[in-house]
Amino acid sequence: MRRNPTRALPPVTPKVDGRHARKARTREAIVNALLELLDEGHTEPTAAEIAARAKVAIRSIGQHFKSREELLLAVAGRHSARLPTPTPPSPGRSFEARLVHFVATRVRALEASAAVRRAAQRGAGDSKAITRALAETARKRREELQASLGTELKKAPAWLVSTAETLSSGAGWDALRHEQKLSPAVAEQVIVQALKRLLQP
Repeated sequence: MRRNPTRALPPVTPKVDGRHARKARTREAIVNALLELLDEGHTEPTAAEIAARAKVAIRSIGQHFKSREELLLAVAGRHSARLPTPTPPSPGRSFEARLVHFVATRVRALEASAAVRRAAQRGAGDSKAITRALAETARKRREELQASLGTELKKAPAWLVSTAETLSSGAGWDALRHEQKLSPAVAEQVIVQALKRLLQP
């Protein structure tokens, strides 16, 4: 009996490397544990606290992350992925509509990022990678501001542009929320009204 040379071969099921899968799960558990602790207000969790939350041995942290800097960068990446992607307002909308949309979107991200931001700022002094990550975040936020209010900012002097960037920055939000102890809703309105006074045509 002749064999049919065109007969399809059975699909090959790739082997799952159990060791690599376990390594990935452990790494993910450590990152998630630190992120949860930061979200709960633990500004500098210990290795023991992270390990307990992740349900892993303390030595596992050092096995999966060469330094605290590497762990913080992984947490920052995970945190960024869970934030909604900012969307610029539709073209043709009024200045006030664009302003309200921008501030509402920005403050949600700033409030959700407060704990991670504090941890990153603490580590920035000893870490070039974290300093670069913070600078990249600031750059993206400037681009978001320009995408929403670029028409008005083009006509503004440099000092006013810097003021608008500061008002809508993480540092500005933290000052309103923690130094002045304003609620999120009131702090949001402060930013809206301040930018409106500065930039309104």
